[in-house]
Amino acid sequence: MLRRLLALKSRKARYLDVSPPKAMAAGQHIGIACIMRNVAPYIEEWLHFHFLAGVNHVLAYENLSDDTTRKILESYPPDKVTVIPWALHGSDEGTDRYLSRQVTAYAHAVTTFGASFTRLAFIDVDEFLVPVGHDSIPAALAAIGHHSNLSLPWLMFGHAGHDMRPEGGVLRNYTHRAVTPYEANSPLLRFKCIMDPCRTTTVGVHRFRTTDLGDQTANTRGEIVGNGARKQRGFFATEHLQLNHYYSLSRAETEAKITRGPVANASPSGYAARVREKITEIERQTVEDLRAVDFLSAAEGRAGPI
Repeated sequence: MLRRLLALKSRKARYLDVSPPKAMAAGQHIGIACIMRNVAPYIEEWLHFHFLAGVNHVLAYENLSDDTTRKILESYPPDKVTVIPWALHGSDEGTDRYLSRQVTAYAHAVTTFGASFTRLAFIDVDEFLVPVGHDSIPAALAAIGHHSNLSLPWLMFGHAGHDMRPEGGVLRNYTHRAVTPYEANSPLLRFKCIMDPCRTTTVGVHRFRTTDLGDQTANTRGEIVGNGARKQRGFFATEHLQLNHYYSLSRAETEAKITRGPVANASPSGYAARVREKITEIERQTVEDLRAVDFLSAAEGRAGPI
């Protein structure tokens, strides 16, 4: 009830209840559901990394890009990438709250495609799922255990000294992130989730519910708490699998992000302030983290370069 009351205070419908599909998949099928817009410079590296890491399929919710994002996505075979045009823009008649394109895309992914997956990750193109001590995401998930709702904290990467976008990919150019764990009130302390879509009953961006765990979730050590308790210091975990969030990139790319503004229905000035607050916190104290680079080098060594 508290979750619903808090959501009703927002101008945005932050959660959608769904009926979970009946499982059809045999074995381990790992997918990613991702809404994307104008990410042409970054999408190929992101897909390359995740396919090397054992992701079977990407559900790409393409939100009216005016660059070559859609063309790049459609160049991949349909057994690897499904492109779904996604420009939903609407509101609830009763409350006048607008419907989040991201939440509605995720709800569509669960109910339309979820039966084909044992796990679906709900992340963005600036976020990478990095196995820790394993040679694939499926191996990392097997070590964690089959929890229907898995929460991964953001590991927030900063400018790494780049004023302009450097040559080469994101992973090898941005190797310094904010020191963790964060304080409970840190703007950096957010989570993304990997779900069993056939047990998912409520969909959000950072928070989900399932048939067996209800409003609880697990960390990568397999410890289970209520969604509202995830910010407790002891819950922060990166064993087996971590989520690298390349939030700021170069200073020029940060300014371009601020200029573009929020996706929809948010104050541009408020958005700019939030972006700058996060970047200030990231850069306040950083540590080198080469796990993604090392994993990529090892995986390419096994499979051959792109």
